[in-house]
Amino acid sequence: MKRFLIFIGVCSSLAMNGQDTLWILPGTWIQGLDTMPALRSEVQPTWTGFNAVIERSANTSNSIVIFNTDTVEHTWSTNAPDAAITSLPPEMATEVSLPSLPQGSYRYSLIDEPGKVLGAGGLLRIGWTDETMFYWNLSEWQPSMMELAAAGESIDWTLPYVPRHFTINERAYPSTADDPNALVAVNLNDTCFISISNLGHMNHVLHFHGFHLDIITSTDHPERVGWNKDTVPIRKGESMTVRLVAFQEGMYPVHNHNLIAVTNAGFYPGGMITTIHVMP
Repeated sequence: MKRFLIFIGVCSSLAMNGQDTLWILPGTWIQGLDTMPALRSEVQPTWTGFNAVIERSANTSNSIVIFNTDTVEHTWSTNAPDAAITSLPPEMATEVSLPSLPQGSYRYSLIDEPGKVLGAGGLLRIGWTDETMFYWNLSEWQPSMMELAAAGESIDWTLPYVPRHFTINERAYPSTADDPNALVAVNLNDTCFISISNLGHMNHVLHFHGFHLDIITSTDHPERVGWNKDTVPIRKGESMTVRLVAFQEGMYPVHNHNLIAVTNAGFYPGGMITTIHVMP
């Protein structure tokens, strides 16, 4: 109880700055016929199964309080340059420093093996205030591996990695259509931005129908900034921001170019598919 009371004091002192607390929550995640143990970074101490987005101003250092409700210690970091690594003791709150960063999209996550496999992590969006923004947190999931991680057993990474599920914002198609952050709905001639982060363990390639997008930021490939592409590779651990100019109305699919990644447990269509909806 003493630890909890200390945490409440820290949390209330930071609450004026917006979402300043993450809760690392263990829970059960159901996808199709699979029921899997999982970890999430939530905005509240109640399991929803969805990872939070952290938003901060550009070029300003600050902090966030992370409450690890799990019974084991985890390790937390970001993919920002020279990112610090922070230990999160079990059942305790830890205030984590966030460095001053330029405008862009970054990834935060647990980087210990159970944390990575069980999927606690999401997008760190820096400097996006008045723009129309969407976000895609890409992940893939192998239930047998998740069972081992939850049991505290080591993962043999030399074995073939064959995920059964592929998600955008912890949703697989057709559920991506129910997510206002995954389904890009804009008016004709609007300009919007999409923050994308690959939290998974394999590289992905997204293909856009109807539009070429401008790459605005990339954590791993700064040489690609300024490219105008309809097919965008995003390697594991990478984060990027793309700009879409909605010059034509209609509905256009966006999908992973890897066939297995557009299935749900092998059944097509599913996985990493969403839609751009441009309204007149």
